[in-house]
Amino acid sequence: MSHLTTYSVKINRALWLLAALIPIIIIPIKGLPDIFNTAKAPVLSIGAVYIAFYLIKIREFKFKKVNFLLLVYISWVFIASLVAYKPILALTGVSSTAGRFEGFLTLLFYAIIFYAAKVHMRLTQKNIHFFLSIQTFVALYAIAQFFKIDPLVEYMNYTKGSYATIGNQNFLASWSLLMLVISVGFFLKYQKLKYAIFPILFFGALLASNTRGAWISLLMIGIASLYFMRYYKFRNYYLIVLGSFVLVFFTMNVLSKSKIQQRTKTIKSELNIKNEWAGSGRALIWRMSFDIIQKHPFFGAGPENLKEALKQTKNKRSKAYGKLTGHTVDKAHNDLLHIAAVSGAPALILYLLFIVFIFIQNRRSILGLSTKSVVAFAVVAYIIQSLFNISVIAVAPIFWILLGLLAGKDGKLVIRDV
Repeated sequence: MSHLTTYSVKINRALWLLAALIPIIIIPIKGLPDIFNTAKAPVLSIGAVYIAFYLIKIREFKFKKVNFLLLVYISWVFIASLVAYKPILALTGVSSTAGRFEGFLTLLFYAIIFYAAKVHMRLTQKNIHFFLSIQTFVALYAIAQFFKIDPLVEYMNYTKGSYATIGNQNFLASWSLLMLVISVGFFLKYQKLKYAIFPILFFGALLASNTRGAWISLLMIGIASLYFMRYYKFRNYYLIVLGSFVLVFFTMNVLSKSKIQQRTKTIKSELNIKNEWAGSGRALIWRMSFDIIQKHPFFGAGPENLKEALKQTKNKRSKAYGKLTGHTVDKAHNDLLHIAAVSGAPALILYLLFIVFIFIQNRRSILGLSTKSVVAFAVVAYIIQSLFNISVIAVAPIFWILLGLLAGKDGKLVIRDV
């Protein structure tokens, strides 16, 4: 085995370990300001640096269009970080009083992960099964929390709800959605009934998250997935998945005294942007973010500087929100809007061009019966739910890995049965 092949194998293993460990790892020690990101951030950092080390050793970076777009996007965010209200916070993504580890450095780590997955990640039945098996612990934890079984909540005095090891019910929803799409694709490919346990558990976790934005995304992806019903060999297994989802929904709804059903009745308010308090005040937060975009259209407030920008500009909406809720706003609660608010409108355009180009470049594989079809569905599902959510290090690395797999040089990803 050559040195280059050895390095590629190490990168592949590191990617799988990162994807498996980041969602599940926490440090449940009383007194820590954040038991979730305190564990996840170092793992992401060490993993990305390790991967970058071997990428540099291989020395094979190619300036293809998709890589160029990503490089320009990263460069723009770097400049936005330098001219931010608090440059150090923008670069590192964290300080003693602000930040969620989503600064420039974290974006750089995502870019490294993307490129590594694009060139070096290999899919095997064994690896995917291992990955999904590890993630089931998160799903089981979330479902247990839904039924108020969790000593960690009482011990740490966290808000009651389902967030498992992800840290927040909205973030749990984005993670569950990705896992659900991947596991359904895995089940449909191998058509083994034992693999149905994965989509069942991840669907349960998604319901437990109580997050309407992710439910809307699932509905849209579910409708789009009917396209694959034209393939006869998938129909029975597709119907098994749908049937199991119905069973899980009714079981959890009955046991929770119609909690899920009551939540679904409020979905309409999630989409009512005319009411500022729609979607738990999300519409009002969006308008605050638009205020910052108008104030800083080119480079935004700087990564992790939205809260500081609202404070410095004495935003009236932010003050009203704070008085009524007792909370401050540090994220736009719409990932695309947030990019424009903290890095400028050009950064959002570059980000969208980057993603659209990946889809255009791989449209034939996506529309055909391939593994890339499943990856594309997962990416689209994540993007749809991100219109009501934010990027966090517990979930975003998996999204960037999927983007890398989708952008991979092979016409079709091939899952090796080893």
